Amino acid sequence: MSILLVWFSGLVFGLLHSFTASNRCKVLFYSAGMQPHQYRLLYSVAGALTTVAWVWFVQQLTDTQLYQSSGLVWWLLLSLQLLGAAIALAALLPIDGAVFLGLRKSPSDADPFVVEGIYKFIRHPMYSGAMLILLFMPEQTMNGLNFAIMVSVYFVVGSKFEEKRMLLEHSDYESYQKTVPAFIPKLKR
Repeated sequence: MSILLVWFSGLVFGLLHSFTASNRCKVLFYSAGMQPHQYRLLYSVAGALTTVAWVWFVQQLTDTQLYQSSGLVWWLLLSLQLLGAAIALAALLPIDGAVFLGLRKSPSDADPFVVEGIYKFIRHPMYSGAMLILLFMPEQTMNGLNFAIMVSVYFVVGSKFEEKRMLLEHSDYESYQKTVPAFIPKLKR
């Protein structure tokens, strides 16, 4: 039953999060007089609160330990998580955090299109980093694994919606999309 609740709550979270990121929802708030940066701030706060609520909900469910690694396997899994953290942090470096969070108005009302730093190698480094952290836990429970898989599925599906918006807002995005992989960088020979 807990696994179903993890997936159901993840579906509700994903639908809510995707709807609030949609142009349809933005237009609704803009027509009520909200500025784009104000909406971005509201979206950031609401996203953080709903994420915390979802994680808290999953933590309250009855759970079963799947594994607890040790030795070389523990170090390998931890290393993959640290790589994920480094990738996620590298994704923040070329971004104007104040604009990203909605604390300051963007020079344009479009979502930022960044191709600097790690974005030269992967289009969605924040998602890639988070997936590495969640999927390679040195200690894992049944709910934790299902949560990690649900989040990963949401990132893959959500990135498709995000990219549709980017294609509408930025004429250069299509060529970027064709040359830079989404989640895993190309290994050159």
